[in-house]
Amino acid sequence: MFNNFGTFLSTKVFGKNIGKDDFNNFYYVSKNKKNKKRWVIYYKNNDASSVPPEWQAWLTNTSDEFPDNKNFKKYKWQIKHEANLTGLSNLYYKSKNSIEKKDKFYTSWMPSKKRKVN
Repeated sequence: MFNNFGTFLSTKVFGKNIGKDDFNNFYYVSKNKKNKKRWVIYYKNNDASSVPPEWQAWLTNTSDEFPDNKNFKKYKWQIKHEANLTGLSNLYYKSKNSIEKKDKFYTSWMPSKKRKVN
């Protein structure tokens, strides 16, 4: 959860826990009244794609209200956020058959006539 002891110590001393998202990431705001900084402590990997859009808006000071489950309204047309799975073990793989079929349909383009260039 914490990369090193320094991150853990500075978060506990200078940060106030604001909330937690569905990916178990924790969000903090600084206790300092003058300079309010916001940061996230990732659950497993330091992967920014695991931050949902509503928390990303809060982190970048686009929204002043933090999105908790009580006050934040999601619309029917909104889909559930998923982290980017590139490079992980649970990737989506296409079957070999679809790749072989794709290669049969596509060939490189060859011009039938060569144009004269002046």
